[in-house]
Amino acid sequence: MGSSAWAQRTAGYGDWQLHLPTNQSRVVVDAGQRLFVAAEASFYTFDKESASVQRLSRRDGLSDVGVRALAYDSLTQQVVVAYGNGAIDILAPDGRVVTSITDIKRKTIAGEKTIYSINIARRLAYLGTSFGIVVLDLQRYQVKDTYSSFGPGGTVPRVYATTVLNDSLYAATSAGLMRGRLSTNLLDYTNWRVSTGFGARSGDPYRTLVTHQGKVYAGVNNDNIYRAVGAGWAAQSYGSYIFRSLRSSAAGLLVGMPRQVDVFDPRSNRVRSRVQSPLLDNVQDAIRSQSGPVYVADLTNGLVRATPDRNDAERFVANGPATAKAFNILTDAPSRTVTVFSGGYNENSVQQNARDGFYIYDADGQWTNVTSRTYNAAEFPNLQDLSRGARTPDGTLYVAAYGAGLLEWKGPGEWRQFTQGTPGSPLLSAIPSDPNYTRLTDVAVAPDGSVWVVNRHEKQGQPGLFRFVPAENRWQTLSAFAGSESLERLTFDDLSRAWTGRTRRTSAGLVAYDPTTNLTRNFTQADGGLPSGIIWDLAKDRTGAIWAATGQGVAVYDNPADVFEPDASKFRKPLVTRGPGTGFDALNSEVVRSVAIDGGNRKWFGTDNGLWLFNEGVTESLLHFTTDNSPLPSNRIVDVAVDDRTGEVWVGTEAGVVSYRGSATVTEGKPSCAKVFPNPVRQDFVGQVGISGLANNAEVKITDVTGTLVYQTRAAGGTVVWNLADYNGRRVQSGVYLVLTADANGQNGCISKVAVLTK
Repeated sequence: MGSSAWAQRTAGYGDWQLHLPTNQSRVVVDAGQRLFVAAEASFYTFDKESASVQRLSRRDGLSDVGVRALAYDSLTQQVVVAYGNGAIDILAPDGRVVTSITDIKRKTIAGEKTIYSINIARRLAYLGTSFGIVVLDLQRYQVKDTYSSFGPGGTVPRVYATTVLNDSLYAATSAGLMRGRLSTNLLDYTNWRVSTGFGARSGDPYRTLVTHQGKVYAGVNNDNIYRAVGAGWAAQSYGSYIFRSLRSSAAGLLVGMPRQVDVFDPRSNRVRSRVQSPLLDNVQDAIRSQSGPVYVADLTNGLVRATPDRNDAERFVANGPATAKAFNILTDAPSRTVTVFSGGYNENSVQQNARDGFYIYDADGQWTNVTSRTYNAAEFPNLQDLSRGARTPDGTLYVAAYGAGLLEWKGPGEWRQFTQGTPGSPLLSAIPSDPNYTRLTDVAVAPDGSVWVVNRHEKQGQPGLFRFVPAENRWQTLSAFAGSESLERLTFDDLSRAWTGRTRRTSAGLVAYDPTTNLTRNFTQADGGLPSGIIWDLAKDRTGAIWAATGQGVAVYDNPADVFEPDASKFRKPLVTRGPGTGFDALNSEVVRSVAIDGGNRKWFGTDNGLWLFNEGVTESLLHFTTDNSPLPSNRIVDVAVDDRTGEVWVGTEAGVVSYRGSATVTEGKPSCAKVFPNPVRQDFVGQVGISGLANNAEVKITDVTGTLVYQTRAAGGTVVWNLADYNGRRVQSGVYLVLTADANGQNGCISKVAVLTK
């Protein structure tokens, strides 16, 4: 039986939503009412009573992203959270951040700073790391000791696990099973001993240690479970397995293996009970109280709850995509969906042979994961490297696969694949004898409803642009031109002419192509006004201008209608004239991987240094989000897309997907003015009130009921936001406020009401 946590469709204006998967869970700890779980791409809690999952992030006060190790100290009632970069947070059982410790993060260390595990003993946290053992004092919140060069001959071992019994500190390391007395100077490697017969072995099989009922046990992968006896180790009659975790519980020694969890009695060498289920696909960790269920962190199925020897396993995952992969994001207002494509190909244009499917976020705020785990082969073909997508007006999804051609998707079981060799398909494979190299890098729907694809095959002189006409079920081959065999990105201008970026590794810029006349025009860094010949993305804004995101900033072609004229202009690099960067070309030092246009014609740019919002002309930076000031899981932005209906800005990073509720939408048809959110609000509300459904770019006046003007502005697209402040920045009094709007001609007027309540 499965269970999921539901999510709201959108966040409040100016707020974020996390869409990070919780199914790839690695570590679980019990903090009483809540479990804390570290997953591959997220960190979350599980409430035992309500059986609900809640993601935690910087919004909740966490200092970083990428949790790698966890432990709970029952004496101080604190959760110790270790991140991939060495940062440490100390949390209360309710998830509140008590303090942060940055010593490891700030420390200069040659090589990695990986924290593999945390063991708690006597109000001290022992961190097993790639550079030894770090001891944290959980009362003073400081590093007490660091043992690094304690391996044989003063070498630095990798420490995968630690445990304490009486006066001895045990360590499972790359140098073997080691032990030192806490009463001695453990900074001196001569005070450490490697147990005879348990020295360094190939593959570092010493990964798990635990103190259980006054004894220390070690799991040695592909060998056995051993008990510490004197200066040596005695084998238990358990068997040779891969041991993912060893945990002490009142019910017995909990042994986690890849597909099962045993409750083992070391004294009798007997397995008391066992948890086996199809939901235990890749066990990483497991915990259990004396008589309660077993909670398992599984790398495939997230958090699994089960009772030993009973067939009652249940999984708990948050509503989210199947993986954190996000090569491309497609927003589609008519179908009210957002689709994330897992990708993709690498920066050297090499196929990845990944088969992770795509993920659809619907109008109800629910994710549907289209993968081989959710659909059988007849329902979904699980094509490799699904890179980008586009929807036709009837909602049909077309997906460009890098190696598998084009997927036409109408729903489970309603799909077609077009590749080299498919009857009627002109698509070409990079390897003529093998259709599994039919590489499509982009797909877009032209103004006439035809579906264009970019087919990179690198056969000189052969066409690389093709279009499919769904209404006629017919393919058309576009004329070849110089370099058409090695293209990558695609967009259209208002005259249905194609603008396509050349393969990035060639640094050859982009080309404009007219399918009616077969005219082309090349734009390069040397002769075309581009700041770089590396083209990451192309987009048409709401005035018809073409924007290029490049390897060194951005550029715009203002008048596409004249692109083939003899005296036509070149691309222009926008100059910042206000705020940070004044006097310089916008983002001139940034790798800009994505550009998206919102309802107010403002520009969102995804870079290797976070997410940027610029005004319409890109003369002023309005927002800059990074991992330091937002819940972004990574500063490397892979793709950005804007939902014109809601104003949400969808951000794909190398560590997962998040969305930001922007303040710009597009109103289709007659303005409704009916959507005020939130409403009513209290005077101490710290967010923004949004009024959507206005005439696009409307003039807005906010008055009290007597008609006194409080605030005046212009809507960004079809939405205006208000922070409950007047012209002077003072908070307004309680009462009802009128929002009066009209377009530039004084037409399409609307009156909306906002109720502000007393505190």
